[in-house]
Amino acid sequence: MIRARLVSATGEPPGPAEKAVKTRHETLDALTDSGMLKDAVTAATHLSAAGRTPSAVRVRRLYVRHTVPLKVVTERNGLPREKRPPAARLIAPRGVTGRLHLLLLFAAACQAAPGQKWHHTIPIEHGRDQPISLERLVCALARHRGGTAYVASPRTNKLRQITQALKTLNDQYLVDLPHRGEYLPFRDFTLLCDSGHSTDNAHIPYRVPKKNEPYVDIPAAFFTRGWVHLLTPSEITAYLMWLDVNQHSEHDEPYVTGAVRAGAYGLTREAYETHQALQAFGLIDVTPDPDRHGDGKYAGYHPDSRLPPCHRVTVTPDGLLEDAADRIGETLNWYAATGDWVRPLRLRRT
Repeated sequence: MIRARLVSATGEPPGPAEKAVKTRHETLDALTDSGMLKDAVTAATHLSAAGRTPSAVRVRRLYVRHTVPLKVVTERNGLPREKRPPAARLIAPRGVTGRLHLLLLFAAACQAAPGQKWHHTIPIEHGRDQPISLERLVCALARHRGGTAYVASPRTNKLRQITQALKTLNDQYLVDLPHRGEYLPFRDFTLLCDSGHSTDNAHIPYRVPKKNEPYVDIPAAFFTRGWVHLLTPSEITAYLMWLDVNQHSEHDEPYVTGAVRAGAYGLTREAYETHQALQAFGLIDVTPDPDRHGDGKYAGYHPDSRLPPCHRVTVTPDGLLEDAADRIGETLNWYAATGDWVRPLRLRRT
């Protein structure tokens, strides 16, 4: 792996973006040095090889977007969390909820045929007789923030984050915890439909999507190359949006308007701006609209005069095939040196 270099492009005190990249450096190094990332990727690879070896994981389009965009107060802020589609509802700065849910969908695709229920047998805790567990599949770090002399072990912290994520997924009607509130509350949990349409009184069991259902394909390399662990929650959800836009084209060119980004996908302007990092990582190619400025504003636009002033975004077919740790580590080094999201030279197209 390419080690992250914590350097400043200007020598001035770092701003919020620089601090976020520094934290990302540290997290990447910690996950790599501890062996946690390698173990998670190995577990995902074994899970796939021992099962159906899917080339892609199908998620229902309703997981990623509303069929009809909802009205928003401002396009910048997107939809209120409770009105977003499931993928966007799971965006959070801390915790592993969104990643865990995607990993559960990956496990289902590995072990169940399209149209079939997934009979979940993967335990939470790792054991001698349990080669695959959620504890192995998930990467989770927790930093001690002071206020108490007690510091939980990394394993205890990871298990706590996994169980907290299951509680959140239960609250969002994406997982059923039939024994919540009892002894061993997480035993026998089951996946609910990723559309998010289950209710307290009407659970919809999860079935792997069939070909005749509207779905989005997430390449299996997203899981077996470590991307699910190293992209930020906003980057993950934005990447799902771009997969959907490219796989279900509504226009001659792949773009999304602010109204659709906010009202259908539920994403904020900030989440949309992750296209800069995703392009630097080599996961998408962005063709900027020449009349759109870097701040998102544009000059001389009238809706009847031309196509919307939106970036055209194409998902790169082989972008996920390299190990995420190497690709992201190298790109973060470029950011530390330049103060900007720049695709490493070897990844630039001539």
